[in-house]
Amino acid sequence: MHRRDLLTASAGLGILAAGATLAHAKPAADPKPAAKPDATAALLAAIAECQRTGELCRAHCAKQLADGDKDFAHCNVAVQAMLATTAATATVGALGTPQAKQLVTVCSAVCKECEDACAEHKAHFAHGMHLECRDCMNACAACEKACAAFAA
Repeated sequence: MHRRDLLTASAGLGILAAGATLAHAKPAADPKPAAKPDATAALLAAIAECQRTGELCRAHCAKQLADGDKDFAHCNVAVQAMLATTAATATVGALGTPQAKQLVTVCSAVCKECEDACAEHKAHFAHGMHLECRDCMNACAACEKACAAFAA
C-alpha cells in the first residue's frame, strides 16, 4: 500500500467515525418534535456510508486492475474522486460554513459520476459479481438525495 493510499484510508476512517458520531448524536431535549429530519445529520450519515462502501469498491477496482481488467479504470478514478470529495463535504457540512451548500452541490455531482461508473458493472450484479460496485452505486445515489435535502 502506498503512503498516500494509507493516508487517504486513514482520513476516510476518521471521517467515518466523526460522521457516525454526529449522525447518531442525540439532540438536547426539546419539548417540541422537530418539523423535519436534521439535514446535516442525514448528510453525514449518507457520506459515512458512501465512504465505507467506496473504500471497498476502490479496493475491488484496484484488484481488478492489478489482475489486468482495464474495465475498472473509470470506476476506480470515479470512486477515488468521490472519496476525496465526500471527505471534504463532511467537514464543511458539519461546520456549516457559508460555502457548505456549494460544496454539497459539487459532492452530489461527483457522487452521480461515481454511481454511473459503478453502474457500468450492473450486468454482473445478478451473478453475484462486483457487488462492491453495486453497494457503492447505491450509497452514492443515497448521498445525492441527502445532498439535495441539505442544499434545500
